[in-house]
Amino acid sequence: MEPSWLVLMCQSCELAFGKSRCGKDLHCPHCNHSESKILSRHMDANEASDAVSVANVPPEIRHQLATWIKKQPRDISGSESVDGYTILSKASDEDGLITLDSLKKALSALNSPLDAEAFAEEASAEGELLRVAPNCWKRA
Repeated sequence: MEPSWLVLMCQSCELAFGKSRCGKDLHCPHCNHSESKILSRHMDANEASDAVSVANVPPEIRHQLATWIKKQPRDISGSESVDGYTILSKASDEDGLITLDSLKKALSALNSPLDAEAFAEEASAEGELLRVAPNCWKRA
């Protein structure tokens, strides 16, 4: 089975971000630049997210962060899993825009314990959202 997630480094802003291998748009979610290089390939979004986090911290603490991430539990007990597609669908308006408030409402409606800001940042890092204004995103 081939890895389905890529971790890329933007050639312009030099920030790492994740993208699904199936995605056609490889623009940087931070600056919308189109040129990037592949840093790594991963089997799932969690692995890719961890790699993005590690790549975007100063080199002096990368090893510490990588070690800390490996020790963290992946499962949130007592909460029902809600997929990102459902959250983004509920939060999108008719123009495909997603605001921080619409994310909060969607997460609340789905009884999700996720933090809206953290969800938006991770979705941006994974290439699912593109920032169009402060606290406003568009689906990639």
